[in-house]
Amino acid sequence: MKLEKQIPILNIEQSLPERFDFIADTFADKIAIREGNNDLTYRSLQEKANVIANQILSLGSDQKQIVLFLSFGIDQLVSLMGIIKSGCAYVPVDTSWPAHRIEFSITDSSAAAVITDNVNMGQVKALSADRQIINIDEIDFKQNTHQPEKYPVADDNIHILYTSGSTGEPKGVYTSHRNQMHFVKRFSEYIRISPADIFSYYFSIGFSAHAMPSLGALLNGATLAMYNLKKFGFPGLSEFFIKEGITVSLMIPSIMRHFRATLEKGFKLEKLRTLMIAGETLYYNDILQIRPYLKLRTDIINIYASTEMFMVCAFLMKKDTLLNQNIIPIGLPVDGIDIKIHNKDGMECEANHVGEMIIYSRYAALGYWNKPELTNEDFPPQDKIRRFNSHDLAYINTDGNIVHVGRRDAMVKIRGQRVDLSEIENCLLYMKDIQEVAAVLKEDPFGNKVIVAYYVCRSNRKVDEKVLQAVFLRRLPVFMIPKFLLKLDSLPKTDSGKTDYQSLPDPDWGKTSGQGEIKHPSNPIEDQLVLIFEKHFEVYQIGVQENFLQVGHDSLKLFVAFDTIEKTFDIKFDLDSVLKTPTIEAMAVIIKNLQEAKHEA
Repeated sequence: MKLEKQIPILNIEQSLPERFDFIADTFADKIAIREGNNDLTYRSLQEKANVIANQILSLGSDQKQIVLFLSFGIDQLVSLMGIIKSGCAYVPVDTSWPAHRIEFSITDSSAAAVITDNVNMGQVKALSADRQIINIDEIDFKQNTHQPEKYPVADDNIHILYTSGSTGEPKGVYTSHRNQMHFVKRFSEYIRISPADIFSYYFSIGFSAHAMPSLGALLNGATLAMYNLKKFGFPGLSEFFIKEGITVSLMIPSIMRHFRATLEKGFKLEKLRTLMIAGETLYYNDILQIRPYLKLRTDIINIYASTEMFMVCAFLMKKDTLLNQNIIPIGLPVDGIDIKIHNKDGMECEANHVGEMIIYSRYAALGYWNKPELTNEDFPPQDKIRRFNSHDLAYINTDGNIVHVGRRDAMVKIRGQRVDLSEIENCLLYMKDIQEVAAVLKEDPFGNKVIVAYYVCRSNRKVDEKVLQAVFLRRLPVFMIPKFLLKLDSLPKTDSGKTDYQSLPDPDWGKTSGQGEIKHPSNPIEDQLVLIFEKHFEVYQIGVQENFLQVGHDSLKLFVAFDTIEKTFDIKFDLDSVLKTPTIEAMAVIIKNLQEAKHEA
C-alpha cells in the first residue's frame, strides 16, 4: 500500500482497538513511535499493548477504569493502548500534578488499578490506597502477546479526562469508543492524514490534547515522534523537527511564540505541511511572526476543540488567505458538528452578535463522571442529536466564520490548559483565617495573560503569604498558581452584593512580590543575567536571590531564557545543577566556573 494514500475510516461502530489492529497488521514493520533513538514498530506496539491488556484482564476486577501514571515517554502510549485493548477506560494522570489532584483522580474514577514503573512506584503506593498496581518494569513482554478474546464495543467508555472544575475539584469527562472514533475520522479527513505523515508529540498525558496527535497518527499508520519539551526545552525543538522530518504538528499559541523566539533567521521547517494551532486565542500577529519559518505551501489551521467534544471547528489558512481582523476565527464546524450562537434568552444571535456557543452532535462526550447534575446542565437531555452548552462566547462574522471571544463563566485558558478560577478561589478558602477570595485573569502591560488572586482576612487575623504559596504548590499545578496575590481590606461589590470582578484593582506590575528589599547585582555576570530574565519574564525588578522559578511562573519562558543565557556566555550548563539552587546569584557562580574551566582548557 502506498504510504501517501489515506486509509479511510469507514466504520465508527468499531472500537478503537479494532481500527488500531487493522493498521498494525497492515503496517507491521513500520515505525509507529519514535523517541530519540528508541523506535517501536506497529507490530511491537501491538504485542506490548496486548501483554498489558492481558495483565489487566488477569486482575479480574469489576471496575473498568485504569489510571495511567507514567512519566513522558513511549511507555505512556504503550500502556494507553493496552488499557483500551483490555476494554477498560484509561485515566491519564500527569506525574507532576500535586498529590491532592492525583489522589482525587484515582479515587473519583474508582480505578481498579494503577499502571506505573519503578521511578514512580513510591508516589503511587502513597496515593493509591489499596488499589492494585501494575509495574511495567516487571512485566515480561515476551509472554501473553496474543490479542484479548474480545474487543470493546462502540458504547464502552474509553477514557476519563480530568479538567479543572467549578466546585473546587477537577471534573472527569468520559466518552465512548464510537465518539472517539468519529473524532479521529473527522480529524483525519480534515487534515488528510496518511501513513507518510510524521507527527510531533510533546504534550502532557494529563492534557486532553494528547489524543489528537497520538490517535491521529496511530490509527492512520503514521509515525509519532516524541520530544520531551519539559526536559530538553525549546532550543532543541527546531533540530527535532528537522531530524524527524515532522510533517504535522499541533501547537498551543504560547508554545508557538516561545518556539519562534528560538529560531534563527532563514530557518525553515522544510517538511512541515500542516501546522495546527489550538487551545488559546490566535492573533493576526502570530501568523505574521511564524510564516517566515514555514514553506509557502504549509497550511496553518486554527482549531477549536474541547475535552467534551475534541475537534469541533477549524479555520484553514493557506499562503494567500486574506486575514482582515486581529483575532483569527475558529472557522466552520467540521463533519458531524453543528454550532449555533445563543443569547442569554436562549435565542439564536444574528451575525456579529456575541453569544454562547451551543454545539450539536451525535458524538459529544457521555458527560461528567460521578456528576449527574452537572452533566444534565451542560448536556441537556435530547433525542439522538446531543446538545453541549460550551460556556464559550463567540460570534459569526460577515464571512460566516465563527470567532471565539472568551468564556461565559470563570473558565479561562493558560498556556492551552483549561483553568477554572473557582478552583483557585476554593484553594484559598482552605485557609481558616481567610474570609473572602477572588481570582481573575488580567493582562499585564506586555500583553501577557496572568492570574491574579485576592483575599480578605477575617477580623484581626492575618495570613503568612509563604504559607499560602505552599498551599498552592500542594494543591495546584504550576500553571494555575496566581502570579500575583493581593491582600485587600474588602472586595468590591455590585449593587446586588456579589463580588464585582471588573472593579478588582490591578497589581503593581513592576513588582514580583511584596516581600522586602531585593538584592541587586554585584558583578557583570549577575548584571547580564538580570537583564535576560527581566526581558524574557517581562517582570521588573528581579533580585539576584529570588527564586526565578517562582518569579516567572512559566516554564516555557524559562527555557527560552536559558537558551539566551547559553548563547550570551557561550556555555552549556547542566540544567539539573542550575535548578537545585534557582537564583541568579547561584547561576552566576556556575557560569563563572564554566568560563574559567573553558579558559584553562
